[in-house]
Amino acid sequence: MKTWMRNPRAWITIWMLLLTAVLTLAGCTVSPPSANRDADIIVVGDSILAWHRRSGQSIPNIVGQSTDLGISDMAVNGATFLGAQGIPTQYMSGAWDWVIVDGGGNDLHSVCQTPMAQQVIDAIVSDDGTAGAFPTFVSLVANQGAQVIVLGYYPISDQGGPFAHCRSELDELAERQSKMAALNPSVIFVDSGKVIGPGDAAAYAPDLVHPSPRGAALIGQLIATEIRRASRQ
Repeated sequence: MKTWMRNPRAWITIWMLLLTAVLTLAGCTVSPPSANRDADIIVVGDSILAWHRRSGQSIPNIVGQSTDLGISDMAVNGATFLGAQGIPTQYMSGAWDWVIVDGGGNDLHSVCQTPMAQQVIDAIVSDDGTAGAFPTFVSLVANQGAQVIVLGYYPISDQGGPFAHCRSELDELAERQSKMAALNPSVIFVDSGKVIGPGDAAAYAPDLVHPSPRGAALIGQLIATEIRRASRQ
């Protein structure tokens, strides 16, 4: 038997490390509510959309309040777009009028400024917007009859933050998402950078990643404006 197995203190240390890891992961992930199939809009994505859900000040909350449409918010903190449990798996088929989706930032965070970054971006959406996990998902839901809002990330704050090294990759992702949306009349690319600029410190949460309540309100109202405009056509 190895020495560490005979040492109670070693076992305690190991269990404390495991417990810390579990609690850390739990704090980083917020499970979405069950899908409300009576809603008009389903929302899938990452923490940009999920942030402030508990306080009722998230981007989807604002969209619902501004349009008077029912929201089924399935976005999850920390969600990636790629992978077996990626953002597309949050989606549930239904008679949705709209689908709101974002994502890709968490896929890129660990590979920005490395040779892997380009491969990850290509897997999410190709340079011409025709191929990749994002176009595949968007085409699927659009073909089911829903109109799709693709939410592009706002720029990195002038104050920096954990994604500051991803500026160029996130800009490229947004450009490709915009090309993708332009290819399908049922898809609208909404650039949240139109309402949140890098110098607008009050629009960012203290972590310099997520929107503040004010930032979430600005983005939610921007999306609501696009929904109302499209509904009038």
